[in-house]
Order: sequence, then structure tokens, then C-alpha cells
Amino acid sequence: MFLFCSKLASIRSLGKPFHRGTTIAFAAFLATSLAPALAAPLDAASVHGFWRPPDGGRIQIQQCGDRLCGYVRDDGEGEPELHPGHVLLRQLEHQGALTWTGGTIHNPRDNRTYRAKLRLVNRNQLKLTGCAWIFCGSQEWTRIE
Repeated sequence: MFLFCSKLASIRSLGKPFHRGTTIAFAAFLATSLAPALAAPLDAASVHGFWRPPDGGRIQIQQCGDRLCGYVRDDGEGEPELHPGHVLLRQLEHQGALTWTGGTIHNPRDNRTYRAKLRLVNRNQLKLTGCAWIFCGSQEWTRIE
């Protein structure tokens, strides 16, 4: 942090006045805004919790042995094929770099099962990809607090 502050103070040499108070305030702001990101890095357990797909509802992702599973907790629309407790994701295996593969996703709307890949984009967003042969489709889900 000290090196960063000293670099800001050298802006004065560019011919523009830069006050020490502004440098200190900016450094303090930067430190407080980066602190949560540095304090809680993303890890494999960061994917656990409740997520909302783009078409609504609430999906819970949790550990099932050494793999991940995902369950419908609320369909959000009252659709009969998406009843609470339905197993949506099965047997996703952690592949490192916040990615899980090797499992399946069941689409109750067409009653088909597809290969699944899940990637945690950031703390509040994940990308789920389902594939049949070489054809794939993706959705981004948002964390529900």
C-alpha cells in the first residue's frame, strides 16, 4: 500500500497540483473497497447456497458426498414439472479453477438429461452449461442472499 501511495504522490511532478490529503483519502477508500474481496477469496464452497435462474425459481446447490447436487426449492411460477425437491443437477465433480464438470442437468420441461458444466464467475454469479452431443446452451444464475 505504501508503494501505491508514493506513486500517487509523484503525480505532482506531472505539473498538476495533487494534495497530500487527497492522496491519503484515495488510498483509504481503495483499501476499504478492496478489503472484502481480499478477505474472502472464492473457493469451491463458494458455490454452495441458493441461486436464481433467469426464468425464476430458487435452486439450492450443495455438497453430495464429494460432488455437487442442485435441488429445486421453489419453482417461482407454479409449473408442475418443477416441483420442490426435484433433483436438477447431479454428480458435478470439482475440476479446479472454480469449475465443476462430469455431471448432468435434468430439464423437466422436456424430460431430458444433458451433460453439465458449472463455473463460478464471481461470488454472486455462476454460469451453467448443458450439452447434448456438440450442441450446448448456457444460463447465468444469480445468488440469492
